[in-house]
Amino acid sequence: MNEEILYPALLIILGVLVGTTVIIFLTRTSNYLSRFFQFYPESKGILKISLRFISWFVGIIIFLLFLRLALRMIGLDFTTQFIEQFLSILPRYVTAVIIVLSGAYISRLIRERTKTDNFKFKQHLLLIMDFIVNMTFILTALLHIGMDITVFLELYKVILSVLGLILAF
Repeated sequence: MNEEILYPALLIILGVLVGTTVIIFLTRTSNYLSRFFQFYPESKGILKISLRFISWFVGIIIFLLFLRLALRMIGLDFTTQFIEQFLSILPRYVTAVIIVLSGAYISRLIRERTKTDNFKFKQHLLLIMDFIVNMTFILTALLHIGMDITVFLELYKVILSVLGLILAF
């Protein structure tokens, strides 16, 4: 057999196997963590989707590392440069996900602190508070990635103004 193609093919197969194993492990770990922290139903769905996205993202990155090695062995340098550029911007996205998750956690902490308080529109105010905290952290994460969020900020200002008017009356 031709060794020039055999070893890169084995690397790609190994990358698929390792990436799939990592996805399964991280998905099970994220399910355990969401059960362990007992998040509220409002934030549990978003967190579950976020953690599943992270596990798939890490699995694909691992596969891309193996693919990069295989392509380098074959001599396809133009594709390895693309993969290296993708891996160089990866820390920004990981940090953005951490920012969004910390927003969900802070929202949960605020809900826990107000658990004993009882007042008339408690659920409505907590829903508005969840919206404000989560949107602030999401917009911060998008800004950290490098997106132009001017349109989102203007829309956010309008929504906050409307919420303020509703609360005032």
